[in-house]
Amino acid sequence: MYQVSPSRRLRAAVAVLCVAMFGGCDVAKFTADSTAGLFTRAAPAFEAYWDYELAGEALPATIVQFEGILRVIPDNDAILAQLSQAYMAYAYGWIEAEVEALEFEGEYDEADAQRRRTRTMYVRALDLTRHRIRLRNEDIDVAVRGTVEDLEAWLYGAFVDKEDAEMLLWHGYAWGSYINSAKDDMEAVADLAYAKAFVARSIELDPDYYNAAGYTFMGVATASEMAADMDEAKVYFEKALAATERRALQAQLNMARHYAVKTGNRALFDELLEEVMDAHDPLPEARLANRIARERAALYMENADQLF
Repeated sequence: MYQVSPSRRLRAAVAVLCVAMFGGCDVAKFTADSTAGLFTRAAPAFEAYWDYELAGEALPATIVQFEGILRVIPDNDAILAQLSQAYMAYAYGWIEAEVEALEFEGEYDEADAQRRRTRTMYVRALDLTRHRIRLRNEDIDVAVRGTVEDLEAWLYGAFVDKEDAEMLLWHGYAWGSYINSAKDDMEAVADLAYAKAFVARSIELDPDYYNAAGYTFMGVATASEMAADMDEAKVYFEKALAATERRALQAQLNMARHYAVKTGNRALFDELLEEVMDAHDPLPEARLANRIARERAALYMENADQLF
């Protein structure tokens, strides 16, 4: 005898419930909304994952899956957040690592091709994070067209809760990452102060969010400016190290790459990267980010003579 599968019975029950409660509903949207909540709850498991290679292989499929869900629920905050962060993680953790390796090997044409991929991903993340903020406050599009001072004033008045730090950090991070991938575009580079404004407000609301990633971002961004204030950049990196008790290794990695290299401090460079490589598992909830830091640290140590 033909047996009805449990999953089919569940879908039928959902459909009946929708009809009973609302006179009909979009079952696909109902399912997508439920899935979005599940992904949010599952996200910490990915961040604590241990295998760098397997995580990198899995992320493209995750991105495509999230894009499909977003087509059904385009204003879902959870999916917008998860998808934008997946783009940024994959672009930074894997493709940018390949770009730098290719540049060290002198394969500049292929490096440029891969860098264009990261640029596309950061633009997508920028659009997604901008849409998230727009759903919260539609004045965002006007605010970013004014002066930096106008934007800072708007951010101060429009975002006052600690929970807002997450949204602002990722928008500034996406914007700054795009700028970093488009350094030949002077118009894009000129927007760095705007990206920093979002992260600065995030830090004001919650300096410890995401292992003090805001301080690390500000250190990198400040060190990357045309007339960089390296003393200020150092202060940001030191704040990140202090806030995380040196357990979030992206702070050491980026201080080595963007502060020590630019100031010509080879001893500090070696010290910071050796600290990254010697760390066992200092922050389990950020295990994957720390694994990414170790992969990149090994690359920099191997090619240190090209950096100095």
